[in-house]
Amino acid sequence: MKKTVLFLMNGFGVEQSDSYNIYSSQLMPNLDGYIKRYLFSTIECSNYNYVDGYRFFSTGNKYPLTYMLLQNHMEHFENDTNMQFYINNVAANSKIQLFMFLENEKNLEQLKYLLKYIKSKKSNPIFLHIVLTSADMNDYKDLDRMISKITYDYNDCTVATVIGKNVLFGNDLVSYMNMLKTGVGETWKDAARKFDSLVNNKVAPFDAKEFYMNEGFKIEDTDSYFIFNYDYVDASNLIANISAITPHVKYFSMFPIKGIKYPMYNYPISQGSMDNALKSIDAKALVLTSASFMPQINYLANGLNNSISENISYARIDVDMDTQQIHDIIAYAPYDLIIIDYHIENVNSVKELTERLGSLDKMIGFIHDICVSEKISLFISSLYGIKREISMDNFMKVFVNLSSKVPVLVIDPVFNKANFMIGSGDIYTLAQTIYTNINNKYDSDSVLIHKKGYLAKIAKK
Repeated sequence: MKKTVLFLMNGFGVEQSDSYNIYSSQLMPNLDGYIKRYLFSTIECSNYNYVDGYRFFSTGNKYPLTYMLLQNHMEHFENDTNMQFYINNVAANSKIQLFMFLENEKNLEQLKYLLKYIKSKKSNPIFLHIVLTSADMNDYKDLDRMISKITYDYNDCTVATVIGKNVLFGNDLVSYMNMLKTGVGETWKDAARKFDSLVNNKVAPFDAKEFYMNEGFKIEDTDSYFIFNYDYVDASNLIANISAITPHVKYFSMFPIKGIKYPMYNYPISQGSMDNALKSIDAKALVLTSASFMPQINYLANGLNNSISENISYARIDVDMDTQQIHDIIAYAPYDLIIIDYHIENVNSVKELTERLGSLDKMIGFIHDICVSEKISLFISSLYGIKREISMDNFMKVFVNLSSKVPVLVIDPVFNKANFMIGSGDIYTLAQTIYTNINNKYDSDSVLIHKKGYLAKIAKK
């Protein structure tokens, strides 16, 4: 086994031609020096947030497998017995309260098919409660665009409330339940203005408190409830609170949720995952990350499964961990792979981003020195690059686009610039490269190419 560190500078990517110029050798002298000294290139990356990034890194899937399952079923809801069971339980002259997980355009496409199916069977009014699932403040602009599209193009439903996933499935639902019960609360006809406020206050979408956009959604005992989810959540507190107000209703969900008896489909599980790859080479990994990211990373690293892996452990890097502890973990902890999960994206201004990049560069230098002195392989990369507007000052905003490609830096005496090069690939190929580096019995694609073999291949052509 060859001990390996993967340092992730998530949010950091290659500046595109339309981006404000934020990177410089003066701002990040360590990274600039290592790029010139060690094996370096860029690889393709179409991810804009950590969920998509970790999913692709772990499983090779750009979208959740639940998306693909629904894609295969959505044109055939008519023939689905579970869907028919749901429709049969929608009471006449009642409201349909539909809670929709919203993150990307795929959600809109699949929502459209569900609404079309329901309306082909029932004339009940449909009130849409939008659940924001993203951890990335960069996503607010896209979320506003999608909500506008629903408002103006989807005539089969009315946008009612908007709420963050962590709030909806959290412990404190007093204010939200009061809104559902009375139809009264914080109102925003224009979601964009509310989202601007949330960005200014550094509130991620999945932590957004509730507000409503249209009236008429007040819950009643005859209403039906359907949660259009893509992943597992614990809805038992939400269901208990709603049932206290409307005790005689049934609850349905697209995929299994704790607290709901009637899901339409079971979860597909990815055969390929970080956990399975580590298991195949008998390797152990430690992920150093913020506590808030651990559950989601665990789910994605386990192949879209919430089980606890024997091969992957977690430690909080954001609380009470000094540089000596990080040094000791890298140098002495009994793990074959250590992933250091660093983020730069949650900033609102050029000043904040510049400061974050400066801190990132110092961390890169610190990790580099440990790995070189302890003869540990070091890969430096990112699972996604940010693409968003940030403030230059009180009057001007600039567009920062670090998407499309991310850097890959390999610091290892074996993989030197004289004998190796970095070929084409993506984040998933990078993951396979790292597993192979840990144990060369792992047989898969790699972004690392031996120049001698590559040149020989070219010569034969």
